Amino acid sequence: MPEITKTNHTINDLEKLWSIIGYFDDTLFERRYERIAQLMRLPLQAAAIKALVTFVDPSYQCFSFGDIDMTPTLVEYERILDFPNNSHKIYLRRNFEATAAEVVKLLGLGKISQCRIADVGFKWKVIEARMKKNAEEGRLGDERYRLVAFTIFGLVLFPSKIGVINLEATSVFIEYEHDRINPFSAILVETMLSLNHCRMNGKGAMRCCVSMLYLWIISHIETPRDIFNNF
Repeated sequence: MPEITKTNHTINDLEKLWSIIGYFDDTLFERRYERIAQLMRLPLQAAAIKALVTFVDPSYQCFSFGDIDMTPTLVEYERILDFPNNSHKIYLRRNFEATAAEVVKLLGLGKISQCRIADVGFKWKVIEARMKKNAEEGRLGDERYRLVAFTIFGLVLFPSKIGVINLEATSVFIEYEHDRINPFSAILVETMLSLNHCRMNGKGAMRCCVSMLYLWIISHIETPRDIFNNF
């Protein structure tokens, strides 16, 4: 394996999102989208994530710490997010054009041309503006929860470019909205692909949910309390 020279990961600044969502009911949000909002509260240590890459063994799809081999599992990722494990429901990527049009209608984003970035995804600043407008107009119905969940799916669970919610994340979000198909299997796949790419090339960008990966590794370190209830 080549020596690790440079790796980075996509972390979006969510301070503005916190200022916007402060008015809604956390309990009701978790009833619909489980614990995804809590990932934003996690004090992530970037150095720990970069160090993890050096222990990846792409041949066996695991981390090798001396004589100990470990790998994240679907059960562990399911527990972190607290999604019900409906193993008979499998995520299948939708047609991106149909998905983009559907999410614009579902979230009330207006004309699709105003919020799309070619074939890349949606601009976070457009979603942010819609949230602020809804708050100012007193429109605090179901749409506000969908907007927040959509943002978390795009900026936290499936990050791509800074400030962009890509079409892959949009597809996963729509699948969850329609059929409650769990996103954690797709999150885990994206994580392992990113880790393997960086390890095999000695450099690269991790475009995956590093918050989940960080929670997974610290859950295997001895702590006074159950780490899954500690963030």
